[in-house]
Amino acid sequence: MKGAFRLTTVAGVDISVHFTWLFAFALITWTLASNWFPSDYPHWAAYTYWVAAMLAALLLFASVLVHELAHSLVAIARGHKVRGITLFIFGGVSNIGGETRSARDEFLIAFVGPMSSLALSLVGYMALRAGVGGEDSPVEGILIYFTLANLLVGLFNLLPGFPLDGGRVLRSIIWAATGSTSRATAIASMVGIGFGWLLVSGGVYIAITDDVVSGLWMGFIGWYLKDSAAAVRRSGRRSVRSRGTLDGVLVSEVMSPPARPAEQGTSIAKLVDDYMIPFHRRSVPVVMGGRIAGVVTLQDLEGVHRDLWKETLVSAVMTRPPLLSVHPDDPISEAIGLIATHQIDEILVLDMDDLVGVVNRSDLVPYLHMN
Repeated sequence: MKGAFRLTTVAGVDISVHFTWLFAFALITWTLASNWFPSDYPHWAAYTYWVAAMLAALLLFASVLVHELAHSLVAIARGHKVRGITLFIFGGVSNIGGETRSARDEFLIAFVGPMSSLALSLVGYMALRAGVGGEDSPVEGILIYFTLANLLVGLFNLLPGFPLDGGRVLRSIIWAATGSTSRATAIASMVGIGFGWLLVSGGVYIAITDDVVSGLWMGFIGWYLKDSAAAVRRSGRRSVRSRGTLDGVLVSEVMSPPARPAEQGTSIAKLVDDYMIPFHRRSVPVVMGGRIAGVVTLQDLEGVHRDLWKETLVSAVMTRPPLLSVHPDDPISEAIGLIATHQIDEILVLDMDDLVGVVNRSDLVPYLHMN
């Protein structure tokens, strides 16, 4: 995801944080410190509200990370490749490569996320019942928020609005019942679009009649879900149109040899003059020690004035992992879906962290025209 930076690696899965996470962290902290905690604990010192609010917000995102790790670890156990997890303003997303191989895999990978959140909520509830932290203490306040937040995250994600986990569970059930992934995707994405519009409408109503901030937040979430479901529906339609030609075709059969990569110590000026202009390239992979370190696109260069190109290194502007990529053994429909959904010209082919090729739009034209 563009704008994300790698934080750490857990169980072999790269964990990244998108810059929009900072806005969510600030909003949650402000809401807890200025409203939630003061209304329930009026006797706390002023600084205690802010410290407790920051800890509670961090615990919430740690819980989201546990939720996404549950998805990723089950996916790995079922034989899928996980490229990484990114935390962002609306929570988190696991970048699981390739298409789900069966309705059972889809169900298990999706269902374990909400279950992990509900399990965390149960742990928080048991800690409260045991009197951890003492009555009216900051620990109690943080535990109450932790318990309620995880309960809401778990229940919300069980709602059948694709691409929420509940929507993916719905898709797996339809897939198992009909035997058709395309039909299951079409139905689940339509439900997701409707659910997104329902959240938008509810957010507008709440903003007008009650709480503007809560209403806007609900509306933004609904809009994001609606757009995500619509993108999946469009991608599914393209996949159906090309499936007759592309069944059994792997990325390794279509990809082009990897373009000459640039070292991360290369200046932008050299990148443009030696790597982009002579070969009419819109993007260039960046390597460090032979391993992929990022990619630079024309869009990445727009924020740097031309006078600074000679002194600015590509490492300062490149998009860092996790990157949009496919594996040589992935079906070519995976590359088509990513290129279409994200409106990009080409996608990297990575085997672990090694750049082994690229798939661009021109590589796909012969296959699509055959249909």
